[in-house]
Amino acid sequence: MSNTDFLPINGTDYVEFYVGNAKQAAHYYQTAFGFQPLAYAGLETGLKDRASYALRQDKITFVFTTLLHQIRPLPNITSYMAMASK
Repeated sequence: MSNTDFLPINGTDYVEFYVGNAKQAAHYYQTAFGFQPLAYAGLETGLKDRASYALRQDKITFVFTTLLHQIRPLPNITSYMAMASK
């Protein structure tokens, strides 16, 4: 067996979670784990298909996203992983 890493990742900018209620998930992570609000994108900022809340704690950034209308399938996670490893 080879000991080489099959998916070498040098770093990440953020981790995005697709959840049923992004506002509630963001509130939970702020209250339970001490994350601080970083950014919001949604209807008020011009996005018509999703709402996202970005939270940060030290070097960790989480983005919680809720789809407002299921008009297209979720993005393919493997394409994100391929972009992150470049």
